Amino acid sequence: MNLWTIAVFEFKRYFKWKQEIISLVLMLVGFGFSFAWPMLKSVLDKDYQVAVFAEGVMPKLEGFQFSQLGNQGQENVMKNLGSTWHAVITIDKGQVQLTVKEKASWQGKLKTGLKSWQQQRLIAALPLDDAQRKSITELPEVLVRTLKQENQDDNERGRDLLSGALLFLLIMGIFSGFGYLFTGITSEKQNRVTEQLLTLISPAQWIQGKILGISLFCLKTMLTYGLIFFVVINGIAAFNGKSGLDLPLSVWDVVSDIVFIGLGLLLVNTFMAAFAATIDDPNHSSRSIMMFLPAVPVALAYSGIDNAEGMMMQVMSIFPLTSFAAMPLRMAHTVVPLWQWALALSLLIACLWWFKSAATRVFTLGIRMYGKEPTWTQMLEAFLFPVKSQKN
Repeated sequence: MNLWTIAVFEFKRYFKWKQEIISLVLMLVGFGFSFAWPMLKSVLDKDYQVAVFAEGVMPKLEGFQFSQLGNQGQENVMKNLGSTWHAVITIDKGQVQLTVKEKASWQGKLKTGLKSWQQQRLIAALPLDDAQRKSITELPEVLVRTLKQENQDDNERGRDLLSGALLFLLIMGIFSGFGYLFTGITSEKQNRVTEQLLTLISPAQWIQGKILGISLFCLKTMLTYGLIFFVVINGIAAFNGKSGLDLPLSVWDVVSDIVFIGLGLLLVNTFMAAFAATIDDPNHSSRSIMMFLPAVPVALAYSGIDNAEGMMMQVMSIFPLTSFAAMPLRMAHTVVPLWQWALALSLLIACLWWFKSAATRVFTLGIRMYGKEPTWTQMLEAFLFPVKSQKN
């Protein structure tokens, strides 16, 4: 009962309605600004006036207004370069010449656009028929045919966006837990709150309740922001008259992702809580950098997204220290055999169960030490050898 009481306390400690509402409002304002800014920029930004002394089709480039002029008047345009006209385009013996008054950042974009324009002009001048010209200017289509019917209608855009969203939410959950556990445990230790708490509860109840409460809060935050991102993206698509985003996820995929990510948060926060207890002064301890280690599995999983069916991704999706990040990403791209899913889940639960006991011993060692930090040898013995830890 004490464990659940601590878990509820830690959850409510960081779950504040006003803070949640303010965070959501600020995020929606940020989304609105990012959505409105391109339109506002297009209204405020002026088009650069470019005079073109060349025959044929005019260039087309956003942010530039091209005016095709005859051979007459070029001298007059050059006199007004920098005031009425920003640039002048001429063709001399097949070579495009761009004349400007002085260097500016917008000229790089214009130069790149003119390369494509001149290429099209040269192709148009060749003695080719329409079919030959089309084969040169357009990239050929590649038809992908899969033997399994269920893979034919996969939404590539949805899978890529899902992978990015999962990675972002995982990083958000990991570093949220990092911040709450690190500041909470080190401040409690510095304020000598631990002495009073240890008279009421055991170290195991303390760390496990704290981990459970903060992990639930992190999972809640991930689910909330994931839902908001999905609604906002579909809202923007509907506003622009485009089809909404259809994520390639079944109910089984959603439940599986929540299970693996939830267990992963428990595993990561167990490590962080144990390690935070060994830090005496967070402002001067060199061990604080070790708290960023849980982000490594996410980085490794990200490196294997491009080959979700490969051996490396299969190993990472089963290995318990990386499966919480790799398995959801792998399931978003391919079908995972049930036996691999079951093996990965079993190993993750077993690893979490063993890690819980080992981390509790390290937490007990660190939380009772003041004025100094336990040595790496003491921490390793407490982590690996329960008998030696009990004797100490």
